[in-house]
Amino acid sequence: MSLNPGASRRLRLPLLIAALAAALAPTACGSSSPDRSSATAASPSSGGATQTITVGVPRSFGYLSTLWARNVQPKGVKIEYKYFPVFTDMLTALNSGKIDLTEIGDIGAVQSYVNGGKVQAVAVTEPNAENCGLLVPKDSSVRQFADLKGKKIAFLKSTNSYIAFLHQVKAAGLKESDFHIVEITGPPANKAFQSGQLDAYYSIDPNLSDLVEKTGGREITSCKSAGVENRYTYVATKAAIEDKPKAVAAVVKAVADNIAWIQANPDRQAALLAPKLGFSESAIKTTYARGATALQPADAAFYATEQPVIDELVAAKIVARPVRASDVFISQFNADTTAGAAGS
Repeated sequence: MSLNPGASRRLRLPLLIAALAAALAPTACGSSSPDRSSATAASPSSGGATQTITVGVPRSFGYLSTLWARNVQPKGVKIEYKYFPVFTDMLTALNSGKIDLTEIGDIGAVQSYVNGGKVQAVAVTEPNAENCGLLVPKDSSVRQFADLKGKKIAFLKSTNSYIAFLHQVKAAGLKESDFHIVEITGPPANKAFQSGQLDAYYSIDPNLSDLVEKTGGREITSCKSAGVENRYTYVATKAAIEDKPKAVAAVVKAVADNIAWIQANPDRQAALLAPKLGFSESAIKTTYARGATALQPADAAFYATEQPVIDELVAAKIVARPVRASDVFISQFNADTTAGAAGS
């Protein structure tokens, strides 16, 4: 027996309401899906619009290379990594605003601040004083720094190597003019060292450890023995600090967590990073086993140790004018420098 049209409509209406309620139920109650949760957290409607930050990754040293190799992406932030095999190319990109943040030495941070005024240091590591040193060839008769008088030494005068050299010259009772300084670094310096054109070469890990393995070269002094701390500094453009502080904070926090991850996973890190950089796994493990184990807050204790370093750079004419450590190394992101911290 057929129903009349009115009865049919009355039956269909409750069914439609039930179906609609069932369809909306997961949205009303929330979803346990990680993808949905992540997307919601990063959506503009949730008040946490995604900020994109471009990070320059150096080959020559530091911790950003591991962050890049792991492709770490903090929640609510998109990191665009740009790898720079040639360090000077990265500095050019930073100074021209093509990248927002990168990793350089503390000398480079002070120089960039003084020369252009467009960048500031948002984080800095503990000392990496064992990660740089002076190498001589395996068959060299040199046993101590003073033995290098009159010989060829390679380094750049814009780096910590020059400060180490000046300290050692003074300790040996010699003069800078007693040595033949060759201002090269990276692959050209490696080639010159391996071909016997240099009597000594200041290098930095992981290149330092890799050269020792490949050539049998001997490290006769370290930055530590030369009285140089060799901190790695994370510098950001002032525009990035002002316009996307959430992204800058997220990168600082990611670096802090990444250093802790490296300490806990040396074999995994070496296997991941070695093919990316072209250094051996054992050189990678040596590098990070003797490197910094955390970031250093930009606080009163840090300023007290860094200011004399800056003053020495000015006296050596590496930096053009005096500057306060607190102007270069800002404390805005101190809360993000501790591994596992909530972040600012």
